[in-house]
Amino acid sequence: MKQDTLWSLVGSAAAVAAGVMARRAADKAYRHEVGDAPPANPDEPEVGWRQALLWGAATGVLVGVVRVVGRRAGREALHRARPGHGRRALRRFGR
Repeated sequence: MKQDTLWSLVGSAAAVAAGVMARRAADKAYRHEVGDAPPANPDEPEVGWRQALLWGAATGVLVGVVRVVGRRAGREALHRARPGHGRRALRRFGR
């Protein structure tokens, strides 16, 4: 398997898994702080603007940050798993 294909698979899997975990963590934190379930669909008319915007912003930032961390952790794990392929190998793929 080519190195760039392997990185694409590892990076994508790490980003998706991190995104799912972040979404679950945000849901639990919202339930703990607010005492109610977060809005399933912020577009619904019974969800207030403030609640919809805060939920959207909070989850968007959290999921974005965690996906970056997940991709970087995946890259580092791949780097450690392949000794003899130094930093130059990672730079070759634009990483």
